[in-house]
This record gives sequence, structure tokens and C-alpha cells, in this order.
Amino acid sequence: MIIIIGAGISGLTAARQLQGRKEFILLEKENYIGGLSTQYQANGYRFDFGGHYFHFQDKADIQTLVQKVCAFKKFNRKSKTFALDRLIPFPIQFHLSYLPTTVRNKIVKEIMENQFTPAANLHDFLEINFGKTLFELFFKPFLTKYYNIDLHEIIANMDRGSIPPPDKERIAAGAAGKKFFSSGYNPVFYYPASSLTHFIETYAKSIAPGRIHLNEEVTGVDILKKRVKTVNNEYSYDKLITSMPLKNLVKIIEPKNLFPYPQEFHHISTLLVNVILKRKRKRFHWVYLADRDIPFYRAGFYPVHPFPTCYLEKTVNPGTVIDHEKLREEIVFTLKALKLIEVGEEVAFFDARIIPVSYVLFTTNWPQVVPSSLEKLKEYGIYSIGRYGSWNYTSMSDDIKDAITCVRAFGDQEPFREKVPGPPKAFVH
Repeated sequence: MIIIIGAGISGLTAARQLQGRKEFILLEKENYIGGLSTQYQANGYRFDFGGHYFHFQDKADIQTLVQKVCAFKKFNRKSKTFALDRLIPFPIQFHLSYLPTTVRNKIVKEIMENQFTPAANLHDFLEINFGKTLFELFFKPFLTKYYNIDLHEIIANMDRGSIPPPDKERIAAGAAGKKFFSSGYNPVFYYPASSLTHFIETYAKSIAPGRIHLNEEVTGVDILKKRVKTVNNEYSYDKLITSMPLKNLVKIIEPKNLFPYPQEFHHISTLLVNVILKRKRKRFHWVYLADRDIPFYRAGFYPVHPFPTCYLEKTVNPGTVIDHEKLREEIVFTLKALKLIEVGEEVAFFDARIIPVSYVLFTTNWPQVVPSSLEKLKEYGIYSIGRYGSWNYTSMSDDIKDAITCVRAFGDQEPFREKVPGPPKAFVH
């Protein structure tokens, strides 16, 4: 018996690959499938859990798979940075012509005088290679809000391309007015033409009834007896596939002395605010907020939604209690600063919730703790996959591929191919 923990995109992919090949059940703690890769309902509106999009660079097989599930829309990224009270195309270092002349010239001079220098931490890498002026203007205020820790504690070059390197030729051309809108790892992204919920429900149709058990939060894993405990039941397994956060997994593993303490795994928690506006004044997909006076680190518009809907994200401490009155003031202040609204009454509705584990932090202990923990888990027949299971920075396409590769490693598998979905199945507990 193979047990899968978590019915997000990774767990559902593993289940699809095991269907008809191996005996398995999938345990999900919520009363719905999809995890953060689906949507939720509030006040009659349907919202995403922030910006979750598909990227298919070097993953043509994954693109073929998901596009057989449902239709997708393709978008050329329109992202911005917000600094010095203005919107600047992303990445800011390639669009310096949008800055005041004195600031632009100073940044260009500092970058051109530098030689590319590797660094042990993110703070030094950015300050040395992009110069002090751009570092203080954008990178430091934005990333300090986002990570919520000293940037010296973050390893350099672990962001999977979200900070393009200081290409001096592009920087000079951008300072002269040339546009580089296709830079970075996600210049093109895809989103289901209908909704994420429709995609997830269709994606799960090929999983047989009775295989998905909802409301089954896992509370313990005995790796010697190969037993999984939930709030309701106890199960035996031969192999275990889990996409639950690695930090949470090591908390509940028995015996307790076999894995690092949970505090060795670092992450941020995100306050997600979804906002319905009465009208849409600007058109972009997302903007990175460097202004120190703005409490949020990112704002964005969903690419497919029946109403003008934006989202705001803010890093918070675990256990934070939401003060809705204060939060409304922060929402209005931020949207006015971005000129998305003129008066607070343009906010028709907002919903706020905290995502306890949203982004993994690549702190200086990550190389020593994470890879060795994942390998040690495999020795006990446990395969921890997905963004949170592998405690890494991955996209939904990465997670699908990771799950497929994991199941293939079990052996006796047919070649990777898309299953033909059957009729809709009921998800049962």
C-alpha cells in the first residue's frame, strides 16, 4: 500500500500516476482538494491563494499534459516594480530610464565599475554586484519586507532566476530607454481559461472513487512501524509520498531523535488579501513594492476573474491575529499609492487569510539540513515532494514533474503518458 499525504498538485499527480498500477490512498486534511493550487469561496466570490500560474520553460511534456485536461490562456507577463512613487517595468535594473537622471546615472556608474563577484549571502551579492544605490533603492527594502530577516542570513543564488544577473550590456541599453520585458524566469505564463478550481477538479477525475480521503489530517508517522496516524484513523504503508511541509513532517515523525529539530527549517508566513474593486484603473499582472511606507511586498491582478480583483501579500509572523480595521486602512493606503483607487469606497469587498507556510527561506543552514533530510527519509521509504515537501523554490510545473519522477522510481511503471479522464467522481471521506 502506498499512502499519499496532501491532495495539492503534487499529491494529485502522484495519485494519477499510481491509478490502475499500485494500491494507494490519498489523505487530505482539508474538506476539499487542490491545496494552494485551487480556489476558495468568500461572500459569494471565488478567490485564488495569490498568484499561482503555470510556467512551462523546458517542460513541454508537462504543458501537453495539463492542456489535455482543460484549455489554458497564455499571457505575456506585465510586471512592475514600485519605487520613488512610480511604476517601473520589471526587472528594475534593465529599465533604469524610468528613474530620475541623477539616480539613474549613479546606479549605472556603480554597476559598470563592479566586476561580477560571487558572495556567500544575498545581502553581499546584491550590494556588491548591483551597487549600493540600487541595493538601497529597491533590493534591500523589498527583500527585507519579503523575507522578514536579515539578508545576510539568506544564501545567494538560490532564487531560481527571480533576480536576473547584472548584465552590463542590458543595463546600459535599458538606461538609454530600451525595453527588456521578457527577462527573468517567467516572461510568459499560463492560466486555466475557466478557473483553477475547474482545472483541479478535472485533473482529479481519473482518480477512482474512495481513493481520496478528505478531513484526514496526519498527526503522526511512525517510520519504523510504517504507520500513519490521522485525527480519525491509522494506516499501514509500504511507501509514503508526502507533500506536506517538510518542517511539519519532521515534527510528527517517530522516533523523535532521527531527524533535525523543526526550527532548522525556515519559511515565511503570508497574509493574503483578496480585494474586489468597483473598477479597474490600471492593467498589470503584479508589482513588487519597494516603498518602505507600504506594508505589503506585492500586489497583483488575477488574469482570469469575472470581477476587477486584485491581491495583496504581506509577510507576517506565525500566529498573527488579523486586525481587520487596521488592515482596511493599509489596503486603501496601498491601492491609493499605486493609483488603483482614488477613494476607499472603491473597495467593494476584501477577504484576508494567513498562509502559514508560503515561501521557503534558503538560510545558511539549508544546504546542510534539507538535502540530507530528504535522502534520509528515502531510506525509510518516505518520498517528500513538491514545493513544501522538498522545502525548495518550485513552480506547479516543477511539482507535477517531481511527482511523476517519484512514482517512476518505484519501478514496474508504464511509460509516462496522459490518462483519459473518466466521468466526474465524488470525493469521499
